Amino acid sequence: MLIEGQFPIAAPPETLLVHLFDARLMASCLPGCEQLEAIDDERYRAVVAIAMAGIKARFDLQVQITRRDERNVWAVTRGDEGGHASNLQADSQVSLEPTPTGTQVRYRSEVSVTGRLGRFALGMMKKKAQSMGDEFAVNLQRKLEALGTAAS
Repeated sequence: MLIEGQFPIAAPPETLLVHLFDARLMASCLPGCEQLEAIDDERYRAVVAIAMAGIKARFDLQVQITRRDERNVWAVTRGDEGGHASNLQADSQVSLEPTPTGTQVRYRSEVSVTGRLGRFALGMMKKKAQSMGDEFAVNLQRKLEALGTAAS
């Protein structure tokens, strides 16, 4: 399933890119993130809990940055729910486009969920992913404002 969206951030792309690799900051912005740690410069481990239609799941995820440049990051995320009830794989790209007021963040992920959660209707899963993306955007903007990184 394709998940994509965009949102503005009042910080320049160079500043935002640095913060995207700050595991502690990202963990505080990502809904349901219980843990996020950098293994090295290109790999991260995350534990993310989600609830959807009365079903709760907790995923142990490995994120591998496959490529990056000054305005884009490409990553592959793989993981499973405890007991291997559900598996998740995502190929993602995040693009940072400079704007007069900061940055327009665009994201695009091709996500595959199999197992217990894979049986849900596509629409329900896409709606949950969009909701999480929207909440992340609001949280990120608040954190960056608190850090004083807003564009001048």
